Amino acid sequence: MILVRSARTEEYATVGALTVAAYRDLPVDHLWGGYETEIMDTATRAKSADILVAEHDDRVVGSVTYVSEHTSAWSEWTLPGEAQFRLLAVDVSARGRGVGELLVRACLDRARGASQPVIVHTTQWMDAARRMYERLGFVRRPDRDVPYEVWNADPIDDLPDAWIGQSFLAYTATTT
Repeated sequence: MILVRSARTEEYATVGALTVAAYRDLPVDHLWGGYETEIMDTATRAKSADILVAEHDDRVVGSVTYVSEHTSAWSEWTLPGEAQFRLLAVDVSARGRGVGELLVRACLDRARGASQPVIVHTTQWMDAARRMYERLGFVRRPDRDVPYEVWNADPIDDLPDAWIGQSFLAYTATTT
């Protein structure tokens, strides 16, 4: 059985390492601009967001960052009243077992409890995530995409060429 719960302080390093590993597994580098360092600093992230983990056999096999306040340092491109989740990651050994879906459903449940819609931003290289969002009823929202010119307004020095001209893709879900 897989249990979704709040992360414990002593699990923060595991959460950071798990998330970085999942991002490294993507076909295009997602860790530019110091993002790897930010991800690894789970303790700071936990000050303005909720860190949830999926546990199986006493081992953390997945995690997600849930952000309920658009003023949080970890909220990205949200509007007042919207919730968001980010950094959804599943250990390679646990993929295909519904871990990611359980974490997303936990975020949706939290948003439902607060009567908040949910917005997520993803990339064209996160195929499994996009398929899952669509399966769970998220709606693609091109009007909420974040174009290259916006997210790279202060140009990033170590940006891989594959990112040039790419937008972050928006999906929303209502929770009422």
